[in-house]
Amino acid sequence: MSEIHGVLVGAYPRSEQLIKSFREYLKGRVEKDKLKKRILDETEKVVEIQLEAGLRYVVDGMLEWHDLLRPISENLHGVEVDGLARWFDNNTFYKKPIIKDRMNKKNSILSDYIYPNLIPEGRWKLILPDPYTFISLSENMTRFKIDELLFNYAEILNEELLEIQMKYKVGQVQLTAPSLVWRKLDNDMLGIVGDAIEEMLKGIHSEKMLHFYFGDGLNVLPTVLDYNVDVVGFDITSTNLNMLAEYDIGKVALGIIDGRNSLIEDVELIVKKVVKYIDKREPEVLYITPSCDLDFLPPDIAYKKVKLIHKIVERLGEEG
Repeated sequence: MSEIHGVLVGAYPRSEQLIKSFREYLKGRVEKDKLKKRILDETEKVVEIQLEAGLRYVVDGMLEWHDLLRPISENLHGVEVDGLARWFDNNTFYKKPIIKDRMNKKNSILSDYIYPNLIPEGRWKLILPDPYTFISLSENMTRFKIDELLFNYAEILNEELLEIQMKYKVGQVQLTAPSLVWRKLDNDMLGIVGDAIEEMLKGIHSEKMLHFYFGDGLNVLPTVLDYNVDVVGFDITSTNLNMLAEYDIGKVALGIIDGRNSLIEDVELIVKKVVKYIDKREPEVLYITPSCDLDFLPPDIAYKKVKLIHKIVERLGEEG
């Protein structure tokens, strides 16, 4: 019988009050200390929602991350941030990193963006972009080739992760990898990316997860099953679940809750689909997750989606 848990795979939406606080801060009408206090208060609520839902690992909400790349790109020498680019096929945007020289850390990259002390020890989940997603979404203005930049990024983030590991007990580290499935890559590039991911996660003791969204996860199979990660996650709104069941994946995360649609899914229908998957290919561990970040949704809908995950996990436990 599979071990079944729920977990989130990305940022949680900010409340209207917090969005307003960020705007007021940028206009100089709110002091940094007051903004931080509001972020902290809201982070505590986001953590509590996940704990009440019994999620295996807990994200801190990533409420201070204006986009997935920003905390990293703003804290690297050799990188400037300039101009907006569309975040895949969503009506949202990110600030594009411009790589102008070999990248190096300024100081700690993430210390001002993470709140692990609000989460029970060993249950904090840290989420970062994988090497290919960060580099492919950046503009390369150097003489370096993509493989050199992938490993440059991987080495820097490995150093950051090792420093975090010394301070906190991280339950799960997730590398978010939409660029790997947005278009089908050749096997040579997938092999290089796998080596860069291994470099990035070298020496990390936490459970290591790689999550694909905004694209068909079948694009990277079976190659990614040889990557040195523990869990592989898929966006089931973009990936055929029956075809996914053809692959033997010991620890799999099924992003079967649509993170970009306000419709609240039917519990029994989702359970039926997951049971069919388990009957065909029973994994050792199965995570029920949203397809992507929940910050595309209003906070009240995101809350319902978290509760939905809890209900689905409970029903699957009854089915087992």
